[in-house]
Amino acid sequence: MIPHEYIEELTRRTDIVELVGSYVQLKRKGRLYGGLCPFHSEKTPSFYVYPDTQSFYCFGCGAGGDAVTFTKKINSIDYVEAVKLLAQRAGMPEPTEDDKTGRLRSRILTMNKDAARFFHACLNSTVEEARQARAYWRRRGLDDKTINRFGLGYAPDDGQALYQHLRDKGYNQQELDASGLFKRSQSGRIYCLFWRRVMTPIFDLRGNIIAFGGRVLDDSKPKYINSPETMVYHKSRTLFALNIAKKSKNRRYILCEGYMDVISMHEAGFDTAVCACGTALTPEQAKLLSEYADEVVLSYDSDEAGQKATERSLGILGSTTLKVSVLSYQGAKDPDEFIKKYGPEAFARLLDWAVASEEEQLVLVVHGGTQMAVMEAFAIPSRPYFSWGLPCGQGYVLEAEGWLEHRQLRLLGKRDYTKGG
Repeated sequence: MIPHEYIEELTRRTDIVELVGSYVQLKRKGRLYGGLCPFHSEKTPSFYVYPDTQSFYCFGCGAGGDAVTFTKKINSIDYVEAVKLLAQRAGMPEPTEDDKTGRLRSRILTMNKDAARFFHACLNSTVEEARQARAYWRRRGLDDKTINRFGLGYAPDDGQALYQHLRDKGYNQQELDASGLFKRSQSGRIYCLFWRRVMTPIFDLRGNIIAFGGRVLDDSKPKYINSPETMVYHKSRTLFALNIAKKSKNRRYILCEGYMDVISMHEAGFDTAVCACGTALTPEQAKLLSEYADEVVLSYDSDEAGQKATERSLGILGSTTLKVSVLSYQGAKDPDEFIKKYGPEAFARLLDWAVASEEEQLVLVVHGGTQMAVMEAFAIPSRPYFSWGLPCGQGYVLEAEGWLEHRQLRLLGKRDYTKGG
């Protein structure tokens, strides 16, 4: 448990009006401050902050509590992580948990940092497999600045190298087992979950490394391996690269399908690109995204799996207050390939076309099957699936004013994006 005295000092140093005001537009009402609740959709403010008691309460959904509760709920993190995030904000040293769970959590985070340094050092070694790993990142168009910014690395072919490295640094077997970095063979031999793979660390909002993603250098299967859930990693509540994107002043976020798309976007200058950890976007991730973005552009792959992911994500994002657009592109299988073939400027134009220029409107320019499915499900007037087909490069313009209440999009007309319209 975190000492009670520490929580009291943290509360004393935290101005809840200032804290909440960084997420919610507040207006003073006498001794109180009111605004639209960030935890449910509403048009009339029912959310209030009470400076005298350093608390908040929503009369619409019942959410309430102190600064720690607000931070925990707004960021979809646990109590300890909320305290640490507030401590960082207040300029206080991190709290020391006096229980075994807290100590183990801290050791895993330190271990992940050591593992990331190990993978990065392996990437920069002189052996042949490291040269091949560096060549892979170069083929993906990444320079040293991006490789270092994302802490990219390489897990060597020796499946026990990391295990031995961490044992030499003093980690015990309980800590190694809890890290999610290792597996045991049927004979009891311990080996690294990742071997002969390029490595991508996954960070939480405070910059801690909480997990890893590994990809093979060729097309062998399984192509991707990701860390399992651990006491520091909960994939359904994590967005890759949000720790970087949240620093941007741009409130338009780009939601991609995978790590490589995100990294390529950042390499090309699009610093609000993120992706869901796990196989699909979750309601928790959508809620977390809405705390940092005003609008989001879905930029998934153009294949059938990407279309299905787009349809599912539209439904999940529809429960938030985010303005949502869908990106469409021709001549490339994914955003990474599009940027490499046509350049960042062309991709920026796609983003502008995908986002409605007028408030209360949303331009959906989507790949064939997705376009027809979305229109059949939500468009007014209602028409059958196949009647919504359009030639490549054309899309529909719809009004989204009734979306939150009725899940309806009113058809306004068509637009030909091949002509810059």
